[in-house]
Amino acid sequence: MFIAVFSRRSVSLPMLPLVAMIAACGSSPATTEDLQTSADTTPDASTDTGAGTNSEAPTTTAGAQTTTAGTDAQTTSTTTPVGADCGNDVRDPDEACDGADLGGQTCTSVNPSYLGGALACGSDCTLDETGCVLPPDAALVTLNELTSESVLVGPMAMLGDAIELYNAGLEPADLSGWKLSDDETFPPEKTYVFPGGSTLGPGEFKVLHAQDADTMTGDFPFGINSKDTETLILADAQGDVIDSVMVDGNKAAVSFCRLPDGVGAWTQCQQTFGAKNILAPTACGNEKIEDLETCDGADLGGQTCMSLGLGYTDGTLGCTGKCRLDYKKCTTDSTLVLNELESTLDDIELYNGGAATVDLSGWVLTDDRVDQLYDPAADPDKLVFPQGTKLDAKKFLVIHAGLAPGQHPFGLGSGGDTVTLFKLDGPTIIDSVTYDTDEALVSYCRKPSGPGGAWTPDCTPTMGMAN
Repeated sequence: MFIAVFSRRSVSLPMLPLVAMIAACGSSPATTEDLQTSADTTPDASTDTGAGTNSEAPTTTAGAQTTTAGTDAQTTSTTTPVGADCGNDVRDPDEACDGADLGGQTCTSVNPSYLGGALACGSDCTLDETGCVLPPDAALVTLNELTSESVLVGPMAMLGDAIELYNAGLEPADLSGWKLSDDETFPPEKTYVFPGGSTLGPGEFKVLHAQDADTMTGDFPFGINSKDTETLILADAQGDVIDSVMVDGNKAAVSFCRLPDGVGAWTQCQQTFGAKNILAPTACGNEKIEDLETCDGADLGGQTCMSLGLGYTDGTLGCTGKCRLDYKKCTTDSTLVLNELESTLDDIELYNGGAATVDLSGWVLTDDRVDQLYDPAADPDKLVFPQGTKLDAKKFLVIHAGLAPGQHPFGLGSGGDTVTLFKLDGPTIIDSVTYDTDEALVSYCRKPSGPGGAWTPDCTPTMGMAN
């Protein structure tokens, strides 16, 4: 018997470089002075307290202009709830993926048993393996459905938190000695060990429920947090991680499940413990705008790129898997544009393709999502251009990454990222670009330089010069 082994551990973004890099040879580009901003801090998620119980004045030059840097008014540290940035196309430490950012993962790296195929990212920033190819002679045991409250009907009704396993392969699996926990160290007091002789046949489900703190009846000795985010981990008898999921406790109040069973991304579902999973009737992905959604599938609520009031003048509006409007294919008519970037040293180049000098004072550069809900105070890793910063016509401006003056304090992910240049009023988008996995490892640039150029991966790096 062969059991496919895979893990969904999230991987942190690479460390930001702290030293400014020297621009490429050729005509010398200008560099901006950035202000130091305090680091973003993320609070630890609440933990459960028991089985089945939930707890809660430098100078810069741009072109021929000499300017004096101002100060960034937003310098206070902020806190970001875990998972709050799912859907911004940047994979955070608590996410397995985010949009095009898969963290460099592929079907075979997630699970070496796959023959290949296309890995994707689901709406809740969990990996979607429906496009991966599994050999026919393999078992594939996964976490498949869970609730942070209780099963509502059937023999386990009202017995507390529940977790369902599913074998999506074509061979039976021996679960003897396997472990299930919400702690990666698998402490005995928070770990369920499958008894000897436990098996799971192809296409079969196995449902477990939390132990009762008083009677000690039940299965797993931990609770699923219903108000915050935590990770559940399934490991085999040798301790190798078979599957894990970052659980959004709020979405799991009724059911959080894979669609399709075993290999799909996680989303809100109807309760179907012991049977095939079904999408919740009111959930992102049902092609109907509900609750706080701004779109759902093809339903864009009648919006277009131009109707958003964000400065876009053309392009095609879409909808993300998180049911948020997708602006990646929206464009502006600005002649000052993002012109080149790369995700190794994290350099970003601007180019003024117009006939007049442009004043960049107060403009912002970020890799956060920018829309009507953008909050500058919640984005400490942004570059605010100092008062008086200007870029002459037909000139380039290269911005290095780091924390020192003249640098932008955010990194560019190798797995894909979005960079936006905008004005805070509105906000008004000046230009934005999104690249996919590995496209910017060498250079991602416009060919030819300027607003008419097409974005092209694997350019010859020419920071400060024509592409």
